[in-house]
Amino acid sequence: MKQIVKKNQIIIAALAVMIAAAGYLNYSGKIFGDKKEAEATNAELANQELLDISEEDLASASKDIESQDGEGSDGSVDGTPGEAVLTGGEASAVVAEAKVAREQVRAKNKESLLEIIDNETLSDAQKQDAVNQMVAMTDLAEKEAAAETLLASKGFDEVVISLTADTADVVVNAADLSDANRAQIEDIVARKTGVAAQNIVITPVSTEGK
Repeated sequence: MKQIVKKNQIIIAALAVMIAAAGYLNYSGKIFGDKKEAEATNAELANQELLDISEEDLASASKDIESQDGEGSDGSVDGTPGEAVLTGGEASAVVAEAKVAREQVRAKNKESLLEIIDNETLSDAQKQDAVNQMVAMTDLAEKEAAAETLLASKGFDEVVISLTADTADVVVNAADLSDANRAQIEDIVARKTGVAAQNIVITPVSTEGK
């Protein structure tokens, strides 16, 4: 009998969204040189701030997972591996919360980059690197929004996309996805984001009673 965890997989998927956003900008802690003691100190502080984002989100998500583990006698149901089985309302909430988490992490990272840009002890080159990362992050957000909007127009109303420079994770509220559905989602995401099809991972959220 195939077994899957009811909610934990989707919570982990939401966590992947947060880690992808935070991990993408951890590089910002590396833009500092070591020519001056002040610059080295600021580099350590900036990098630690970004690392703290991931640690806080991991702790929060772990608590959510633990709370879900208490539900049910065995915590598993029949189904297809890779799909979580939720009620309709729960599935919608998972997608919505994943979007909120993505934007919260991104907002924190933007704040950290702005602090780097406004730091008078850093060189113009170092500040420009932070600006470039800010632009790249904004570009990813615009691509995510464009893909989500087009998917909604095709009937996939509840979907969240998390991009890195060359990968895309797609969580969609759907009881089942046919090969044609997957191909359609993959095509839209690839066209709107530029991510290669082999680097797109689609995770459906199965709902009970559909």
